[in-house]
Amino acid sequence: MSLTWKSNFSGTEHRIFRGKIIAGLLKTSTWKNEGYGELNGHLVRFKTKGFLQKKTDIQSIDGDKILGNIEFHFLKSAATITYNDISYEWKFEPWSRRKWFVANNGTRADFKLSGFWQKTGEVQNEDIPAAVLLASLYTFIYFQKTSAAV
Repeated sequence: MSLTWKSNFSGTEHRIFRGKIIAGLLKTSTWKNEGYGELNGHLVRFKTKGFLQKKTDIQSIDGDKILGNIEFHFLKSAATITYNDISYEWKFEPWSRRKWFVANNGTRADFKLSGFWQKTGEVQNEDIPAAVLLASLYTFIYFQKTSAAV
C-alpha cells in the first residue's frame, strides 16, 4: 500500500492520502510532546509524560487504555515502537534524515520525505499496522522537534 502525506506550515497537522482520498490525519502540538491520529479507522493518542522523557505512550483515543509505547534512542537516531506487545525497529537511513523505516520480522514500511520547505512525503507499506504507521510519523516529528530545540 502506498500512502502520501502533506503537512501544514507549522507542521502540526499531517493529512495522509491514498491517492487523492484522505485516509488519515495526525495532529501534534507545537508546545507539548503529544498528539493524536487516525488511519484506516485506527484512532490513537500519543502522550509523553514528565520532563526530558525518552518514552511516549500510545493510548486509545480516549486515553483510557495504553496500547503500546515509543522508546527513543537519540544517540542512534532510532526508536523502538511497541504496539500490542509486538516491537518494531524505527530508524533513519541516511545521515540527511530524509528517509526512515519501521520493521519487524520481515515486514517493513519505508518513509521518504519529499518536500524541503513544504513537508510532504510518501510511505511504502507491507503489512505494518496503521497505528504503527502513525507512531512512525509521530516519531519522525518528535526527532525533528528535539533536534530543532538543541
